[in-house]
Amino acid sequence: MANQPQEKEWAGTLLYLQKMEASMLCTAALESGDSELRDHYCGLLNKSLQNQKALFDIMNRKGWYKTEPAPMEQANRSKQSFEKMRQQAQQMQQAPIQ
Repeated sequence: MANQPQEKEWAGTLLYLQKMEASMLCTAALESGDSELRDHYCGLLNKSLQNQKALFDIMNRKGWYKTEPAPMEQANRSKQSFEKMRQQAQQMQQAPIQ
């Protein structure tokens, strides 16, 4: 039990670093002009997201990172907002370039 605060601190630091790594890999993938390099970054990003999720699950299970479920109304608004953005992005992709 004496190591628990130190373990919690280390886990929190590692989780923060995983989030930073994912952010940087996402940017690298988005800005990569080479398809092979982009695919490589996307693979690394997926692995980083898996690692982040695994660490989050451990922290959550130990009570070190607690979350509260969003109210259903808020979750539905978020879904609708993202769906609207997705549709707008599709329309922009299909619009002829002038």
